[in-house]
Amino acid sequence: MGFLVENEESALLWRGLMLNRAVRHFLEDVSWSSDLDYLLIDMPPGTGDVAMGLARMLPRAEMIVVTTPATGAQKVAARAVSMARKCHMRVAGVIENMSVFVADDGQEYALFGSGGGQVLADQSGVPLIGTVPIDPGVSAGGDNGVPAASGEGPTASIFDAIASRIVDEISPPIEMAGCTARSLDKALEALDASGVLERLDAEARAQPSS
Repeated sequence: MGFLVENEESALLWRGLMLNRAVRHFLEDVSWSSDLDYLLIDMPPGTGDVAMGLARMLPRAEMIVVTTPATGAQKVAARAVSMARKCHMRVAGVIENMSVFVADDGQEYALFGSGGGQVLADQSGVPLIGTVPIDPGVSAGGDNGVPAASGEGPTASIFDAIASRIVDEISPPIEMAGCTARSLDKALEALDASGVLERLDAEARAQPSS
């Protein structure tokens, strides 16, 4: 989306219909890798048009709700859980972000309260997948294009544990061998190998234009 604005500070003033069309374009017109295991869509807080549109476009999508320990954030996240279930979307679990700040001496400070992620998970009947502490390295890594999760250290280990739990327990990859999209890819590959597509293309080019 950054290519559609003059610079990162420019607002993209699109209403819900345009936003939904953009998301549909990404989903239907982008040639995603044939060995794609997960497609992660990072959504803003709330229950806006795009979130509801995704529930219609991806009826088998699952939602992982991210909240901070604060009560206000937990209530906003609870509305996202409610919206997902009204749209028949499975809520796979909760992740609590900014759980504590760990000082250099190892002392933990709950700057935004504590327990909000667990409370939301319990109220929603889903697991608390993990808690992520406040780490300046996360912000620096995002600015530099080197995510903290790809490095080493306590925060990287936490991200790795969350990812491993999602893959192994919460939402394992689905075998897509029988998916119609994969079947179509195989059929096109076979036609391409046989030269049929090239011959049809040549015939189409030879047809006189009207």
